[in-house]
Amino acid sequence: MDGWPINTFRFINEQGKSTFVRFKWIPKLGVHSLLLDEANIIGGVDPDFHRRDIVLAIENGAYPEYELGVQLIAEEDEFKYDFDVLDDTKLWPEEVIAVQTIGKMTLNRLVDNFFAEEEQSAFDPSNLVPGIDFTNDPALQGRAMAYRDTELYRHHSSNFEDLPVNKSLAEKNFNLRKGRMKYRIDVDAVDYHNNSLAGNTPSEASFEEGGFVNYPQKVEGHVTRELPSDSFYDFFSQPRMFWNSLSQIEKQDLVETFIYHLGRVKSASVRQKMSKCGPM
Repeated sequence: MDGWPINTFRFINEQGKSTFVRFKWIPKLGVHSLLLDEANIIGGVDPDFHRRDIVLAIENGAYPEYELGVQLIAEEDEFKYDFDVLDDTKLWPEEVIAVQTIGKMTLNRLVDNFFAEEEQSAFDPSNLVPGIDFTNDPALQGRAMAYRDTELYRHHSSNFEDLPVNKSLAEKNFNLRKGRMKYRIDVDAVDYHNNSLAGNTPSEASFEEGGFVNYPQKVEGHVTRELPSDSFYDFFSQPRMFWNSLSQIEKQDLVETFIYHLGRVKSASVRQKMSKCGPM
């Protein structure tokens, strides 16, 4: 299946120009799906079907490959489309904004220790590298705070970033000194910035030194909890586009899948609300 990280980031080039970007993982084998009856039968016999399939493929040397693609929208074209480019519930149609391939990921080995390499791995969208920055994407703004907060709760320490699976490939210095799972042995007493006792080090690296610098976005108006634009309330245009892209067999399977799952909802009013939709 395709991988659609739905958040909108920025690419920042060497001249400081910002371009909106979304990323996409594209499987080299293409996209394959199961019908509802097939999924129910296979899932009943082997609930770990998909996990087992990818493990066996890697063990047998048939390494799964995914191309990394990007969709780019110039910042000055933000309001050019009939959807809000910062709305995570809306796709950027590939017919309008083409996907450009920029890399490839090959899953060529399995982890050696499930707990150490998978269970303890942390994914935080606020961990950015120079050249990528945030936008006003509402969901991304929330995730930039909440994901790290989740890891602090899950690992009970901010030192989780020093675990081998989470540690940065580029060595970095920092002022954190204590807490659970402390790995680095610090002997100095200076754990703050700014300071005069250690020559004001460590300090943040400048852009010229390879450090991260936020894009100087112009901000005006009021910060509210309201949705950024009225197009966020358009719940039907893109579902209609998806529906119209399906073959008759696919449409029938989609309807039967909805019926199958909604039929198990006990509340008649909830079933009615969930089955309501606009004109297709």
